[in-house]
Amino acid sequence: MIDQIIFIIGSIAILLGAIYDLIAAIGLLRFGDFYMRTHAATVGTIGGAALPVFGAGLVALVYHPLGEQRFFMAGIAFTVGILILIIAPTGSHSLVSAVYFGKIGKKPKLVVDHLEEDLPERSDVAELVREHEEVPGEEEEPKFTFRRV
Repeated sequence: MIDQIIFIIGSIAILLGAIYDLIAAIGLLRFGDFYMRTHAATVGTIGGAALPVFGAGLVALVYHPLGEQRFFMAGIAFTVGILILIIAPTGSHSLVSAVYFGKIGKKPKLVVDHLEEDLPERSDVAELVREHEEVPGEEEEPKFTFRRV
């Protein structure tokens, strides 16, 4: 009885993951700017990848023809689901931050932009670079270089 309930819950999670993927695909097509499309892609990754993996883990846990390997498969599925939940938001946040602070993409229309206050001026960045390069006694090759845009 409990095996059937867990199997049904896992199947529903897999079906919900497909629905999340469909919604994310529609969002990628309909949204206008980079930031909203990144949001849609992240929703697709979290809901469309992590949820079905957890569902597959639940299904594998109660699927007795697998024998003792079902615990191994369920453990791997749960581990992968947790890794997706940790890595996907972090990666998308890093990507969006790099685009925003690098002023690469078109800036969205915002009423209030609290991040604008944190952006350093170009003259401040140039001064910090000069201070770093003029350290006496530094004989190593620089590990990074700056180029003007």
